[in-house]
Formats: sequence, C-alpha cells, structure tokens
Amino acid sequence: SVSFVLGARNVSKISQVIHKEKAVEVAIDYDESAYAFEFFEKKAQIRSLLNISIGCDKKCAYCIVPHTRGKEISIPMDLILKEAEKLAHNGTKELMLLGQNVNNYGVRFSSEHAKVNFSDLLDKLSEISGIERIRFTSPHPLHMNDAFLERFAKNPKVCKSIHMPLQSGSSAVLKMMRRGYSKEWFLNRVERLKALVPEVGISTDIIVGFPNESDKDFEDTMEVLEKVRFDTLYSFIYSPRPFTEAGAWKERVPLEVSSLRLERLQNRHKEILEEKAKLEVGKTHVVLVENRREMDNQIVGFE
Repeated sequence: SVSFVLGARNVSKISQVIHKEKAVEVAIDYDESAYAFEFFEKKAQIRSLLNISIGCDKKCAYCIVPHTRGKEISIPMDLILKEAEKLAHNGTKELMLLGQNVNNYGVRFSSEHAKVNFSDLLDKLSEISGIERIRFTSPHPLHMNDAFLERFAKNPKVCKSIHMPLQSGSSAVLKMMRRGYSKEWFLNRVERLKALVPEVGISTDIIVGFPNESDKDFEDTMEVLEKVRFDTLYSFIYSPRPFTEAGAWKERVPLEVSSLRLERLQNRHKEILEEKAKLEVGKTHVVLVENRREMDNQIVGFE
C-alpha cells in the first residue's frame, strides 16, 4: 500500500510526511528556493556533490528526463554559495556541481533573481576559502559558446577536464536525436577548447544503434573519435525508453549490428588510451587523495 506521495521536486519535504499515518499527497512545488540543502546532511568529505539545477528543457528523442523532472529551474546562487561554504567548512576540497545541463544555469528561476550565468557561478564558488577544485556534470555542447570556454580556461580552480556528451558523430543522427547541434559544431567546440587548454581532458557519451543509424552514420562517429581522442568514453547500445519519441519508432538497428559497432568503438578507444598513456610517462600531475589507506594497506583513492 502507498504510505505517501511526493512530487519529483519535493524530496526535501519527505520529513514532513514520513511519519504520517495516512497517505499524503504533496502538491508539486516549482519554487526552487524551497530546495532544502540542510535536509540532506552530508558527512565531511574531501569531494562533495552539489546540485545547482533541477529539470531539463531539452527534448532529446531518446530521453525521459524532461517528462519526469519538468522544466529546467536553477537553484538561486545565494543558496548554492551558502551550501558550498558549509561544505568547505566541513573539509570539502573539491566540489562536483550537478545538473542535467549545468552550463545552461541561470536561464530560468522560479521567482525574481539577478541575472547570472554558469560562469558567474563558477567564479563565485572559486572565491570560497577552502575550495580548491571545481568540477561539473553534465554540460551540453550546445551551450559551450566562446565566452563559456574562455572563462572555463581562465578559472584556476576549475579542473581542466570536461564532459562533452557527443551521443553520435553523425549530423543526421544528431538531428533525429534532437540534440540541437551538428558534428561540425561539436568538433569546432573541441578545437576551440583545445586551443585554450591544450592539455584538457575530455569525456563523452556515445550511443550506437540509434534507430536508422546507417553504416555511414557510424563511420562518422568513428571519425569524431579519431579526431577528438576522448580521455573517457561511456558507450552504450541504444535501448528504447517508454514515453519517449524514439521509443515509438519502429525502425531498429539489429542487435548483432549494434553489438559489433559497440565492440569496434570500444576497442579503438582502448587503443587510443594506450597511445595517450605513453605520452604521460615522465610527467608529474597534482592529484587529490580522496580516501585514506585501508587497514590492509591495499586501497587508496586518487582524483
């Protein structure tokens, strides 16, 4: 039986209903200023996660998130800074900012707030004493304009690694996916980024076997892999999701074809990683020790 019902944006109100005897329905509240960071007590840790927005405005054909989480709403900067200061006081050295499209931060608040963007937020977080490193996920390639990339490059506390979810290297498939950018746009953004930060680390997501993906479409993806030489690759075979646009399409790439494409993609990426690893021999990098050694002296975490 159902004990209580909460809207997707009302997780922070769970303490108000969890001890009720009856089922309680709480109306969905779109005011992100009610976002209760303090409800979710975080243990002191070197690396902490911090939400900066909820929801998503994009309409990617394969994704259910906009239907389940609603329109994108940014959490006010003063609340984010307050939480970041508390985390820093408790020992956090690295912040990981979270959102469906983090670099679209500031596009919408639920009430009146000063106009700010994601780069403004990064700069303000960088001023907090004790915070030494800032990361974020996931940004959207469509919002990686020159101004964003330039401020990303200049901010010394922002780690010079970035997630750029490609999804497909084919402009035709990207159009079917409703990603809003082309293969050429993506490569242009990578070129601009590497000009600003030559040693930048780039991770990505790639889906193979999207409906109607042809052999040529897949070769376009392989071409982007060769040109960008991603440092990390999260790759998957497309699987339909209920209530999504693509989920209703009848066209399917045979599983055996998708499997071969995925295998080829992943094998080539492994080769690229081996090639890149050899170039790191003899270099020195600053790392963040996340965990202490275990009692058996076998495990320690680095970032």
